[in-house]
Amino acid sequence: MQPHIQQTEDYAVKFGRDPSLGLEGQRAFPFMYTFVNHSDDKWIPGQGSLANLDSIGPVVPAGSKRQVNVLLDADYNFKLLAIRYSVYAYDGETGIYYWKNVPPYNFIPISGGMADEVDWMGDDLVKYVGVTLSFQGSGSNILYGGPNVGALGGQRVPLPLDVIQGFEYGFLTTRTPYLLPRQGIMVFELTNKFSDDVVVAAAIYGMKIRI
Repeated sequence: MQPHIQQTEDYAVKFGRDPSLGLEGQRAFPFMYTFVNHSDDKWIPGQGSLANLDSIGPVVPAGSKRQVNVLLDADYNFKLLAIRYSVYAYDGETGIYYWKNVPPYNFIPISGGMADEVDWMGDDLVKYVGVTLSFQGSGSNILYGGPNVGALGGQRVPLPLDVIQGFEYGFLTTRTPYLLPRQGIMVFELTNKFSDDVVVAAAIYGMKIRI
């Protein structure tokens, strides 16, 4: 007796991929990626250390570079619009996370010793971090922070974060309207020129689009 083999039809129209059948009937919807997936968040409440911030991004040692890869989902193409970066450091003596280049003597204790107040007269740490952003998919391309074509060997010149996004109380200033492929990889090369280790986080704004 011959075994029964069930055949699956290979339809010319791939059901579920029609542009009109996106999420809740939408062809596109807002979406945001970060350096760390929610499932990889290892934040420990009450623990003070720079490593405890690796739930929002990588630790980039002083005077060094660190590469971060963000894998895009397989369900939709991603239209990148803009990226908002944040940079933090940690003072081990005071147990305070900070995001401005403020000397330790400017940390002023609040009465009761329950918290600390900072004299915020200082540069944002984003000033000391640069990034080269590229993506890999069916092809590859550098979005910003590419090589200096006038230099020998094509040395990369990272773009300072404060140039990309302006003041922290302002809206995003640099828009990067690229349509990235499904399962593509965004490659961030972070350069830290600060005198201490920092953690870099990113909110990668855009839209998922069903094509």
